Amino acid sequence: MKTGVIGLRKILVIALALVYTFVFWNAKSPLSAASAEIGQDNFAEVFNYIENIHISSPGSDMLYRGAIEGLIDTLDDPFTEYLPPEVFEEYTHQLDSTYVGVGIEILPGEGYPRILQAMDNTPAKIAGIEPGDLLIKVDGADVYNEPLDMVVQRVRGPEGTTVKLTIRREGRGELVFDLVRSSINTPTVYQEMLEGGTGYLGVFNFGAGTAGEFRNALTQLVQEGAVQLILDLRNNPGGYLQAAVQVAGNFIEPGGLVVSTVDRNGERTEYRTEETPLFKGRKVVALVDEYSASAAEILAGALQDHGAAVLMGGQTFGKGTVQGVIPLKSGGGLKITQARYHTPKDRVIDGRGLTPDVQVLTPGLPVAAAQRYLEQPEKVSLSLELDQPEALVNGYSVALLHPAIQRQGEIYLPLRFVLEACGWRVDWQYRDGSIKAGGPNLDVVFYPDDGRVVCNGRSRPETVQLLEENGAAYLPSSGAEIFGFILKIDGNYVSIEKSF
Repeated sequence: MKTGVIGLRKILVIALALVYTFVFWNAKSPLSAASAEIGQDNFAEVFNYIENIHISSPGSDMLYRGAIEGLIDTLDDPFTEYLPPEVFEEYTHQLDSTYVGVGIEILPGEGYPRILQAMDNTPAKIAGIEPGDLLIKVDGADVYNEPLDMVVQRVRGPEGTTVKLTIRREGRGELVFDLVRSSINTPTVYQEMLEGGTGYLGVFNFGAGTAGEFRNALTQLVQEGAVQLILDLRNNPGGYLQAAVQVAGNFIEPGGLVVSTVDRNGERTEYRTEETPLFKGRKVVALVDEYSASAAEILAGALQDHGAAVLMGGQTFGKGTVQGVIPLKSGGGLKITQARYHTPKDRVIDGRGLTPDVQVLTPGLPVAAAQRYLEQPEKVSLSLELDQPEALVNGYSVALLHPAIQRQGEIYLPLRFVLEACGWRVDWQYRDGSIKAGGPNLDVVFYPDDGRVVCNGRSRPETVQLLEENGAAYLPSSGAEIFGFILKIDGNYVSIEKSF
């Protein structure tokens, strides 16, 4: 009988199917059909088969580690982590402001971790690593979708050794940094006395000693004559909840509600101030941005709800969950999400963030904008030089990402910087591509495609053609009169005055 090619294939497929069936049937446990539910017995059975039969001869340590990570992955929660003993020790040191590393703080990203900040006077900061950079490789090993604790473990190491970090930066491609690990022991609070009775306090994170550092620094500023304050919470990833509550006690009356946490059962725990406030009733501007997270948002939200500070900057990160760190008897620790926090006015920040009272998105401008807000001058004076990455706002220096430029004989001003420096809010309207500027007694909408301008709901007869270059919008100097600016041009120098 002639079988033919098709017939032979059918016989081969059937034969293979029988082989596979025989293997699976032979490996099955007689008890496997007893229950359709997956439980401890199923796990132990699969674990034993993989450990004893799989061709790679996996070690039990590796399998247990993978099982733990798989368990955590099912939660879809980037903030719940298993911390192996060495990572747990470093994590504890970091919250205590002492550890060996390169001085970067990272957050989970879409595939690759994102640099939250490079701390001052650390190898990473000195080398030029910046917030927003993506960490692509550590010592040549790609870290795409690698658990955050594993990435941290790769970056950390013995003091004096070198680690190679590959960074991806928008507009720059991939950059490679060879960094020497060192002992990182930096204060969490920075203080400075500015002009006009304005104190400045920057909080980098909320560690074990932050509350004491903060109160000492604020006390010194008050003694030096500070009557108003800029509280800088930008690039602050958070830390100990209790530290944020204690810091809030410098601005809110004793017994004031700072934050409430609500657990899976709806049980609410309230955290209230106990300290005697040092700066209650005085003018405070708290600076926030997209990297202000967790405990930084707790403090900012409390100050905003109590009217103790004006929030200025950009929308915050939106990490509104509380993690507890549980030391494990077997070594290491479990950082586990156990509650969501609510602001005093019961706002839920998780996944949303805090919206600032005054939006200022120009990099480098918030401190000068906060000084203008606190001092309320009768006019704002801006000084720019063509193609130079620096400007003056009422005499305060501001670094410019997009300087003033000249094109075809026309001088163009960086739109966002100029308007935000004078107190306007600038928003790109993605619906129609327009740019909206809202400020004192004047709302202006620009339509870049055709040059139309609408002021307080009425179209102007004259058009203003904005220039878009390097991801920024520029206002032609001829359009400055729309905002009542007094503009003077002297060669490469441009001065702008706006009276209020």
